[in-house]
Amino acid sequence: MARRRKDDGASVNLFPFLSILVCIIGCLTLIIVVVNLIAMGKGEGRTPEEVERAREYLVVKKEKEEKQTEQDKVKQLIENLIQQNKDTLDARDKLARLKEMLNSQEDIDASREELIAKFNILTQTNRKLANDHEKLQASIKIKEEEIAKRKLPPEPAALKVRPTGSSSNVRPHFVEISEAGIYIHKSVSEEPEAIPIASINQSEEFIQLLDLVSENTSHSLIFLVRGNDGAAGAFGKVNDVVATYNQGREKKAIPGKLPLPGEGKVDLSVFAKFMEP
Repeated sequence: MARRRKDDGASVNLFPFLSILVCIIGCLTLIIVVVNLIAMGKGEGRTPEEVERAREYLVVKKEKEEKQTEQDKVKQLIENLIQQNKDTLDARDKLARLKEMLNSQEDIDASREELIAKFNILTQTNRKLANDHEKLQASIKIKEEEIAKRKLPPEPAALKVRPTGSSSNVRPHFVEISEAGIYIHKSVSEEPEAIPIASINQSEEFIQLLDLVSENTSHSLIFLVRGNDGAAGAFGKVNDVVATYNQGREKKAIPGKLPLPGEGKVDLSVFAKFMEP
């Protein structure tokens, strides 16, 4: 009887494992092939119209996205232009306000310069008035001392002003001129209104009298000039004021002149009908 080999019981047969592995690989390959065929079947199952519409849809979608992007850019540009226009309007309004402020400032500067000039004139006039007042007070004091020392002579006779042949329809306005100033006679019984010679160019009443005479031919202005050197100098200053007033005017104030040869009180009783009682 033949002997068995010692290693017959130790050998391993690998056929079942390899068979299973080959079967699994074959199944997987079959599944892959089937899936690919299904996918190819789906693609091939669409009609050319569907494919074309799909292609057109993609083109339209792309164009829509591009137009939307362009529309967003245009919208942003419009918003920027609106903001720029708003900034321009704000800048224009600010410029207009600045221009108004500049014009107002120029008017204020012009008014201020005019006020400064008037203030300087008034200051000079005030100084002259103060000096005239001091001189008058000193003169009054001297006169009072002289009166206390001696008897004054009789009061000078009144100087009666008579008509000079002018029309009886013309209403005369008499202004007496002396060394100290001018005196506007309005009434026969009351004292005339005195205006210092230093402030004659600032007197509103005298300017109003010139307005009345220049605008109405039925009114006349007559200067009654005292017969001394001081009155003559004052008459020259009054004439300068009248000449300045008449410059550039179509209607001028042309005054007349009557000398007063003495120091007596002016008597205007002949012209009482033209004057206040």
